[in-house]
Amino acid sequence: MSTSTKDGLATPGGEQPPEEAGGRTHRWSRRRVLRWTLLGLVPAAAGGGWAAFKWLGERERRVEDEEEGPVDGYEAEAGLARGAPAEGRMGDEAFAVLITQQATWPCFAGSPKASLRLAKAIELAPTYAPARVLSACWYMHTDRLDLVPEVLSHPSVRDTPEARLLLELAERRPRAPDWRHAFFDAWQALGRPDFSKSTLLPEPLEWNHVISDGFTRSPSDETWRLPLMVLYSVLAEEEQQWLLEQVRASQSEPLLMALREQLLSLEEQAPLRLFLLSAVEERLGQLAGPSPRTLQLALLSFLAGSSPEAPFERRDLEALEKLVALPEWKQPSSEQFFREMLGRIDMMYAPGHHAWGMASLAQGVSLGSWLLRRARASRARLIEDEQRWMGRLLWEVGACLREQRSRLELEMGLRLQMFGSELTGHSATREESIDLWVELGKWEEALKQAAFYRWPLAPLQEESCEPRARNEHVWMQAFAGKGKLP
Repeated sequence: MSTSTKDGLATPGGEQPPEEAGGRTHRWSRRRVLRWTLLGLVPAAAGGGWAAFKWLGERERRVEDEEEGPVDGYEAEAGLARGAPAEGRMGDEAFAVLITQQATWPCFAGSPKASLRLAKAIELAPTYAPARVLSACWYMHTDRLDLVPEVLSHPSVRDTPEARLLLELAERRPRAPDWRHAFFDAWQALGRPDFSKSTLLPEPLEWNHVISDGFTRSPSDETWRLPLMVLYSVLAEEEQQWLLEQVRASQSEPLLMALREQLLSLEEQAPLRLFLLSAVEERLGQLAGPSPRTLQLALLSFLAGSSPEAPFERRDLEALEKLVALPEWKQPSSEQFFREMLGRIDMMYAPGHHAWGMASLAQGVSLGSWLLRRARASRARLIEDEQRWMGRLLWEVGACLREQRSRLELEMGLRLQMFGSELTGHSATREESIDLWVELGKWEEALKQAAFYRWPLAPLQEESCEPRARNEHVWMQAFAGKGKLP
């Protein structure tokens, strides 16, 4: 396969497609699309391969299919909405958009699958700015900082805030201690530009996104299998009996709690949930024993078998009163469990991201949601004194959650405390929790302004995971100007 050069950039991937008579854009044949599919550049069918990524603000063309309803216009033009590409339907620009989207997850994961996709996208559509932004991120990931100014010099992207930040980052990175401080300092130096509505960056990489199930090396043992199946339910569905055996033998409370949270996120009638959930909760109950040492495990036993809409009775409040005296929400800490999971899945692409996802699941915040729903269902059934009693108990559960250092636990703790103080009628505590809720919103907005989780630069995202596992509050506060970046 030959190598062509466009805009001064080496772009592996074959000869320049010829124009049709009359100067019309070249259309990709079924045969050529199939060739790129075999090279791993596009999925063989809709939903295959890496998950497609949408850009914020991207226009969505819709077409109507009389038999099967509306489909996405880009996929329809590419012929992917109903299966394989149709002859003569995919133009260069549409194909460039498609393979740029397909390069996004590999960019976030640090997978070499990104390279050829992005090179071909720029060759086909030199003016497609998102492909150039992703390419600049990929060059930085592969330590080719000298190519960043070149790929960002095209008029379509040259004067954008995104290009300015990437150029500043490429300039600062060799002198900075790590990627996250180089990024943070670059963003600060440019006046904290607002990227929250950027149309050149993909949607954010959320903590619960599984961005790869591939390995960078062969595993030395099988300790990775259970964490991977917790993260990736598609794999778990194929290994249900093996997974059940692992659940019954497991000694890890946080790993089982993470699996429980993942199962609860599935549809109620999902086969995997129906098959495993009761076994997971039973095993957690066995490990907790008659006297659970953490409030998380105690609430699991307390709420087990109840409907989230079932109102509390007086005897329930008496039982909950004993539980709130427990001093800790969970053990081990998120940081400890993060490190354990990182050691077990370090052969995966983006191991830090996936270990942080496991640690976030193990926080078990759905228990707080369950408790809150039952409390709301109880309000009309309890006398005034019992309502105040329930409000105080909710406040204390929330206080225990607030002692944790993650965003999810803080958010759930505040939700419990706001409703609890509403029931107690204590305005001072209610105002305190509302003020902190507003403050948390400011921290989140600052991160959105920097669009930190939207920059598809694998080492930048990976570096953020450990400090977030240690203390996510401090991490968020730094972007809001409330302290130093950890």
